[in-house]
Amino acid sequence: MDTQLLRKLDIFQELSEEKLKQIGAITTFKTLSEGNILFYEGENPEYFYALLEGALKLYKTGIKANEIVLHYFRFPTLVAEMASLEEFPFPATAIVMEENTQIALISKNKFLELLRHDAQLSFFVIKSLTKKIKTLEVAINRNLVFDSTLKVCSILQEQPDIFAMHKSKEVALLLNMAPETLSRIMQKLKKLHILSEDNLLVAPEKLELFLEFK
Repeated sequence: MDTQLLRKLDIFQELSEEKLKQIGAITTFKTLSEGNILFYEGENPEYFYALLEGALKLYKTGIKANEIVLHYFRFPTLVAEMASLEEFPFPATAIVMEENTQIALISKNKFLELLRHDAQLSFFVIKSLTKKIKTLEVAINRNLVFDSTLKVCSILQEQPDIFAMHKSKEVALLLNMAPETLSRIMQKLKKLHILSEDNLLVAPEKLELFLEFK
């Protein structure tokens, strides 16, 4: 697979061709099918995982063997890089959500060695982690402070195409609410002409006002 695919990731976009080839030499590219497991909760990471095409779901298994969805990943992005950096077991399981999902498996030990000697590359990885932390802060705030309607509006503001990319049941799991509750809220947003009949965000300005005055 073409090493240039790695340029889809923010952290590699400004690298020289020579440096990109170095990373390509320690990378294995895989194409996975829907339902394949990329890694399991509790496993020790052997790679840095980069999602180049497709989608992943990150989830934990609860005490009652129920599934707790933590996040949906759309390409391009690194996945679970903190576990690889800090060398601790994966805190959750990653499962493939779309056919022909493309993953880059970057050798953990060799990539860490590159980071130790390349300040620019280290800086880009730090930026990636900072972005993830900001996303996590928003998610925590949404779940602790917002009511159900504001949760839906908030995630629509972040990801306007979320209902086009994911099933309603998946979005409900991500927002920790019953699918029936999500359905009622979606109907409400359609009546307000914020969502189209195809569940697309058509009036972002109305959504902003709705969030502002709620």
